[in-house]
Amino acid sequence: MAERELSHPWFEEIEPHLYLQRYPKRFTDAEIRDFLAFMTELVPTLPAPYAWIVDTGGLLRTNRAQRKMLAEYGEATAARDRVDSAGAAILAHGLIARGLVRTAYLVTPPVYPYAIVASEAEGERWARAQLAGRGVTFRG
Repeated sequence: MAERELSHPWFEEIEPHLYLQRYPKRFTDAEIRDFLAFMTELVPTLPAPYAWIVDTGGLLRTNRAQRKMLAEYGEATAARDRVDSAGAAILAHGLIARGLVRTAYLVTPPVYPYAIVASEAEGERWARAQLAGRGVTFRG
């Protein structure tokens, strides 16, 4: 049986071990539920260690149900992330957004290393350095 390729418009593989999540400015409960189901299926197939650039997009505008789904996903993946995640570069657009992310992480810190960044390029540099520290070498 051929292996099914996993894809989602909010996910991009930059190269093996390095991935981008780009949340849209607005999304529905059904859309975030679909994305988290996709991630639940995808992450166990990724080579470890892995690192993320997470463009927060509309994450800072989530409603209570969406925050609950995200929290439950985080709890469900914490054991694997604690071991396999080299970290996440959290791209928060603007000073207020970065402050909100800092505050959220003070209350509930992630189980993996993270950096709050102002650009995708800065996030990629940070994520590559995290992966290099875990022995990942990149092509070219």
